[in-house]
Amino acid sequence: MRKFVLAATAALAWAVVLAQPATADAPIREDLPPFTATVILTGICSFPVTVESVLTGYQTIYLDRDGNPTRIDIDTAEQDVFSANGKTLVGLPYNFKVMLVFDSETGELTHAYARGVASRVPLPGGDLFLTAGRIDFVNHPDELFVLQPDTGAQGNIA
Repeated sequence: MRKFVLAATAALAWAVVLAQPATADAPIREDLPPFTATVILTGICSFPVTVESVLTGYQTIYLDRDGNPTRIDIDTAEQDVFSANGKTLVGLPYNFKVMLVFDSETGELTHAYARGVASRVPLPGGDLFLTAGRIDFVNHPDELFVLQPDTGAQGNIA
């Protein structure tokens, strides 16, 4: 019985060794410098809205055994200011995560998912506009700021 247990343990250990993925470099964590952006949104109101955003955060880069990125995770905090027609709404700070996924064969970006809160804005009168969900920026190639998630919801949550 002892030989059977020893043989079974050795077979299991060998199977685990064979099942291990190729060794990859350790992930790299980097703080990101503050980033600011200004965009003009059309289509959310009957007039254009200027959005000024400030983002801070860090990224974690995952590499394959050849040192090529396979995925980059970005954790960020953002605050937005919306302006139009002489009025300004200052959004509350919010956090979201971005995952950049690269094709293992070509190294090209295949997806850029953002998930979490995408905006929190106190409205005049005490209401709160909130949008949250998941956005794949690959589906929005010309948009730096996407207010309506691909999946999720937005609206006044009074």
